Amino acid sequence: MTSAPVVDLLSAYHPLPGVYDEMVDGTGQLREHWGHVGAVLEGLGMAELQRRQAEAGSLLDDLGITRWRLDPLPILVTSDEWARIESAVVQRAELLNLVLADLYGPRDLLAKALLPPEVVYGHPGFLRACDQVLIPGAQQLFTLAVDLVRDRAGSTWVLADRAKTPTGVGYAIANRTVTSRVFPSLHRNAQVHRLAPFMRALRAGLESVAPDTTREPRIVVLSPGPQSTTAFEHEFLATNLGYSLVEGEDLTVRGGQVLVRSLGRVERVDVILRRVDAWHCDPLEFKADTTIGVPGLAEACRRGTVTVVNTLGSGVLENPGILPFLPAIAHHLLGEELSLPTVPTWWCGERAARSHVLTHLRDLMVLPIAGNGASEVIRGWQQPQGALDDLRRRIEAEPGAWVGQERVDLASTPTLTDRGLEARSGVIRTFAVRGGDSYVAMAGGLARVSADAESAASATNGTVSKDTWVLASEPEPMTATWITSGPAVVPVEPAASMSSRAAEHLFWLGRHAQRAENAVRLLRVVHDRRAEFQHAPNPAGTACLHALLAALTHVTETFPGFVGEGAAERLAHPGDELQSVAVDSGRKGTLAHSVQLVLDNAHAVRDQLSLDTWLVVSSLRRDLLDQPTLGRATLGHVLSSLLALAGLGAESMVRDPGWRFMDAGRRIERALQLAALLRATVTVERDEPTDSLLLESVLIAAESIITYRRRYRSRAQLATLLELVLLDTDNPRSLVYQFDRLKEDLEAMPRADGGSRLSPAEVRLLETSTALRVADTLDLARAGPAASRPELDALLVRVTGGLHATDEAIRAAHFTHLLPQRGILTPADPLAARALHALLR
Repeated sequence: MTSAPVVDLLSAYHPLPGVYDEMVDGTGQLREHWGHVGAVLEGLGMAELQRRQAEAGSLLDDLGITRWRLDPLPILVTSDEWARIESAVVQRAELLNLVLADLYGPRDLLAKALLPPEVVYGHPGFLRACDQVLIPGAQQLFTLAVDLVRDRAGSTWVLADRAKTPTGVGYAIANRTVTSRVFPSLHRNAQVHRLAPFMRALRAGLESVAPDTTREPRIVVLSPGPQSTTAFEHEFLATNLGYSLVEGEDLTVRGGQVLVRSLGRVERVDVILRRVDAWHCDPLEFKADTTIGVPGLAEACRRGTVTVVNTLGSGVLENPGILPFLPAIAHHLLGEELSLPTVPTWWCGERAARSHVLTHLRDLMVLPIAGNGASEVIRGWQQPQGALDDLRRRIEAEPGAWVGQERVDLASTPTLTDRGLEARSGVIRTFAVRGGDSYVAMAGGLARVSADAESAASATNGTVSKDTWVLASEPEPMTATWITSGPAVVPVEPAASMSSRAAEHLFWLGRHAQRAENAVRLLRVVHDRRAEFQHAPNPAGTACLHALLAALTHVTETFPGFVGEGAAERLAHPGDELQSVAVDSGRKGTLAHSVQLVLDNAHAVRDQLSLDTWLVVSSLRRDLLDQPTLGRATLGHVLSSLLALAGLGAESMVRDPGWRFMDAGRRIERALQLAALLRATVTVERDEPTDSLLLESVLIAAESIITYRRRYRSRAQLATLLELVLLDTDNPRSLVYQFDRLKEDLEAMPRADGGSRLSPAEVRLLETSTALRVADTLDLARAGPAASRPELDALLVRVTGGLHATDEAIRAAHFTHLLPQRGILTPADPLAARALHALLR
């Protein structure tokens, strides 16, 4: 291969000594396929490259990927080399598919001694309950991930196979999205193979494995929930494939069929793309104490009424004890050599292999066949002698439980750091998915490189990710486009495509977003009044400020705050308490707590939210949760993000059931917050100067001050304030406006009975709305004994109770399979809810 001249920027780059480098050859010259990219990097310069690296980090943050580091410089692979890799990956998928089918079928490999029974039966991935369970078609292995490494000489090896729930497709595509935006012209001119064909193959493959009894399969993505470390990928797959994201509690098995609990009904599920470990998929067959599985799922698979992929039990293929036997199995099943060899591996259950491992213990990687991935790899060269002696005794005591694997000095690849380009070792994970009568491989993959020059790269943990660019030798033709001809496609009914769990999370997303918005507005008013009157000799101003501080505690329910024990000291020096109410995410009722719950609920329904919405959600975390303190200027940023979130909901979301629940949550919360604010401020009469300041503050917090001034000029009265914020049907902030919108939402919600009678929630709302509408604002504003306003207070108490009753009726009717939210403030903690739910059922 012809070498290109090195450019100045790269002249300071030093490959790892004695190993193959992806970018430069042994003489320090750029490899030919790096020529164009190297010239572009030189033109940009280090300062610009580091700016783009920061941009990549921001883009990942905007996507909601917070546990991910991306080096925007890709790994480059020529089209010819990738053709060989692609063919080898497809061959490996076909081989492992035959192995999987045999292990859960005739088990000829065991009978013919091509695989030791101890290797198979000693691995937790082999599930006896899945014996003879088949999915439609010849490919029992649906997807496969293969971890590839290049050694010091430049040869490519297979390090491991991932078949349980192969992770990384979503992250690979997210990396491609980011790198193509950070280097748009470079990506375009390099003619990089696209990843979209793989996603189309994944969709087609899922449709092809549906039971033969269905023409329009219902496909869902099964996730353990938003607390999973790979939740982003589950959400990404559901969103980009157009399938519902479900959790175990969304599914039920009845009559041998898997059903999803949709709004007001149950719908049959035909295919499940699972991202839950098989041991947790069915408590009746596998792990009995799991709270994230579906009782009866394995039996439904046996009956063939549902297809679960990857197949339950496919995790046995991740057994490192199988690796030493694959060459012979390939000869037996395929009649050919493996195109890509596996890193030399020895199963210690064989005497000769055990002797080799024990003799070379310090030079090998040792891992248990029943281990849990890279975290349990023991690198002999890193162990003290005492640890090696202990390991030797463990192997001798139970030899069949261990394998030894040759140490591979990995090739290096350039990685952008604060110090410039530095060499790092790397691993590439690529993917294959069922396609036709064989497999389709992704043209690229998810690369991971070591965090520093000394540590080893891992395909899973503690490393930096990269995109992998397969460079086309000529422009890539567009094939298998998204648009298809044929009969008109029947759309899925909106209510059928949403689980009641998702509807509940959207409901609480609306609730907490509105709660956060109200908290910001009230905090801003408090900050402004504090700036005016904290140290000014103005009795009315001080009284107004103290009333607002007490109202802040009542509205946010952050007791004791400014009303309980120690309130006098906090009223005199409110700074620390105000900061706590703003930024303490661990304290119930604070602004930060509400925003954290917005993020939690948004994560749970990410597949329902647009990318633009997620950009706003991500900015909330940066503007508030990452801030140690919060001033008025930052409150403005938070408010802008919350208003943007509300605006996207109002102008960009289809008015489907999900939107109705989110809007209903927002309306209930806005009404409750307004009622709480009024009870805390205007149900007691004060002196005229104080009440004047307080009424103005209430109007500002209720976003009605401009309308009030325009309508009533400067003649402020409580009765006219109440007219505007309680009864004005054209004021989007008034109580009656919330009731009108909530009525529309309730009427549009799915009904299980399909009847025309008012639902319990509509009855409660009608009763409360009627009481409000017949109220006389002059009577409400009239002060009684002890300067109180008893009629106003009684009405606000009734409104609050009616809203709580309406809220409870909505949850009872539509969120039947989840535990109730804790009180009115916070949804149940997901982990605690699942644990308690398991006990109750």
